[in-house]
Parts: sequence; structure tokens; C-alpha cells
Amino acid sequence: MASSSSTIASSPALSQPVTEKLARGNFSLWRAQVLATLRGAQMAGFVDGTKEMPAPTKIVKKDEKDIVVPNPDYTEWVAQEQQVLSYLLLSLSREILSQVVHMNTAAGVWTAIEGMFTSQSRARAINTRMALATTQKGNLSVINYVNKMRGLADEMTATGKKLDD
Repeated sequence: MASSSSTIASSPALSQPVTEKLARGNFSLWRAQVLATLRGAQMAGFVDGTKEMPAPTKIVKKDEKDIVVPNPDYTEWVAQEQQVLSYLLLSLSREILSQVVHMNTAAGVWTAIEGMFTSQSRARAINTRMALATTQKGNLSVINYVNKMRGLADEMTATGKKLDD
């Protein structure tokens, strides 16, 4: 059994830190970085629920008898899942980490983080949409006005919401 765990490869992608740790104001940017890394390492299934945990044991026939033995697929799954969990925890600011440190699965951490920021993102999208609709040129130069509108459009994009016509 020790030999099967020693053959589990770690993903080099998960050894690369995110450029910006998750804090209160950068969820969309952090999420994009983390998902790209996890998808590239083919490990996004550990946070989105598509990589199901195999049974810890399996039944094999030995001398005409069924014997329960450890499942090497389970051992590998646990090792990979814990790598993803470690990657997520290392990508969090101290403030966010303190809220999820008690969780022991990558999916649990991911779900908690998404829950923390979903309502915040919705409110931010509404406020940005209102600012886009009500911003007037007023005393601004054309360049400043265009830059302000671009900034609001970029903010809207960062929330993950589409701009309708």
C-alpha cells in the first residue's frame, strides 16, 4: 500500500501560487485564476463535484473467496483532493482563511467561498449597472468620461455578469 501512494504524482500547476490571494474585493479575479489552474491540472472536478470519491475498499477474489482490500483509486483520489485543498488554502488571505480553515475538503472550501461572495457579487453588479446607466459626462473631458465608462464596464465584467444592450 505504501508503494501505491508513492506513485501518486503531484501536479506542477498546483505548485504555482496565484498572483493575488483572495481578499474581500477580488473574488472574480481570484476565481478566474484558480479555475484556470485547476482545469489545466485536470483537477477542477474536486471543487465542482464532478470528480466523485471512489469507495475506500473494494472486493477481490482470492482462493475462491471475496476479500475486502484497500482501493488504490481511493488512495489516489484522497491525495489529489488534498493537493487541491492545499492549493486553495494557500491562495487565501488570512482574513478569508480564518473563515474556512476548519473545513477539510476542497469542495467544502470552494462552496463556502462561493457562498461568501455570491451575494456580494450580486450587489456589486447591481450598483455597477446603476452607475453605468446614470453616469453623465457633465464637466468631464471626453477622455475622462470614456475612461470612467470603461472602468465601470470592466467592473461589470469582473462580477461575471453580462451587459445587455
